Amino acid sequence: MLVRLVLTAAMAAAAFMSFPHAEAAAAKPVVRYAGLSSCLQGDGGRRPCGPLKLWLSNGRVVKLPDARRTVADNEYVAAAVVSVSQDGAQAAYFRESDGVLMIWEAATGRARQIPKVTWPDDLQMNALTLSPRGRFVSIRGVLVSEREVDRIVDTTTGKIFTLPTGYQSWGFSPDGKHMMSGNNRTAVVYSTGTWSVKLRRSVYMRGDLGLDGVTVARTRYNDGGPPKNRVLIRNLATGKMSTIPIRLRKGEVPLKARWDKAGHLDVLTRSDRQVGREYYRTHTWYRLNRTTRQLKRLDSFVIPSSVGGYVLADS
Repeated sequence: MLVRLVLTAAMAAAAFMSFPHAEAAAAKPVVRYAGLSSCLQGDGGRRPCGPLKLWLSNGRVVKLPDARRTVADNEYVAAAVVSVSQDGAQAAYFRESDGVLMIWEAATGRARQIPKVTWPDDLQMNALTLSPRGRFVSIRGVLVSEREVDRIVDTTTGKIFTLPTGYQSWGFSPDGKHMMSGNNRTAVVYSTGTWSVKLRRSVYMRGDLGLDGVTVARTRYNDGGPPKNRVLIRNLATGKMSTIPIRLRKGEVPLKARWDKAGHLDVLTRSDRQVGREYYRTHTWYRLNRTTRQLKRLDSFVIPSSVGGYVLADS
């Protein structure tokens, strides 16, 4: 049976992940992306093969031979089986042998098991999201009744907070103290310490949540050319929105904006090129100076087309 490749978050949203800060890149490697290599089939197509892997900022590639890599026998959805935290410091996956959640730590190069959290047998998994510092993991899937469920699990206590029907988790603040969720009409920001509602808005903007738990940032791509690319910033509490034009190279597309723990605002872009039959996807992280509107390159890496399914941070 052919295995269906599902290319995740790199194409548009999802996105995505956090990479090294310029000043710490050499000292503290982080996970750039996680995923699975692909092998050629007789019909010229590709199928996922080998173990899940982590590609690090120092050039290392770490294999996870004990990781579950499929949702079902005939389906591979990268976002459902592996997640990289927003800061790139951890990656989460489920152990194949017993379904226990594992969190791989970039600081130690080792994985620790979370016995309180296991693979949800009652769900058809479609998304896994790990918070910064690895405290919380969002497990989203579909029940047999075809109702979608999003459960936020505390990896320390094992306690589960289930979002209201129809709501999805949209990501955590850089310190993991707040989480933004929503549906097609409303955004809700929770304080993760108590899961109390910090803010609810019917007029909102989906994007990356800042440290204050109310400021959201996102990119906007315009096919009218590089001068039309933007970073949008909205304060959900006041509704005030600002726009910052960003100038990228020709063929470079903004994927997402991201806040870090120091309040910096970073932008992830992607550009593609073809060499023969191979496609190379270059991802670049920039730091945006909101005063001068200048972009400073932090990190850049190429994902070859041989990596069929991959997940960037917070995707």
